[in-house]
Amino acid sequence: MTNSFSKYIKYIPPLILIFKLIYFGIPEYVKPVFVYEYIIFFGVSYFFAILQDFFNPSKITDILLRVAMIICSLILLITSIYYTETFSIIFSTIMFVAISFSLYLEIKSNKQQD
Repeated sequence: MTNSFSKYIKYIPPLILIFKLIYFGIPEYVKPVFVYEYIIFFGVSYFFAILQDFFNPSKITDILLRVAMIICSLILLITSIYYTETFSIIFSTIMFVAISFSLYLEIKSNKQQD
């Protein structure tokens, strides 16, 4: 009982955040482009986490989702540089490097298994 509860509890806070954004709206000082890009980035990441936890995705699906996350973080980085948002530049750079490194490790482990 506790194990299944802890498995599902991590998916509740992002849903609460989404409902909060829908109910209260986007703050005036936030550019809507960033909101849409962050929604896409975290949506792909959320989908990746759900697939990893509840299903057993193939290696190709795993790699393709990581590539989609890399593309989203790269687009977010370019937009952040255009609007000169410091926090977003730092965040998207860290996410780009981290996800790229995880993709590298995944491909490297697949080649060693073959």
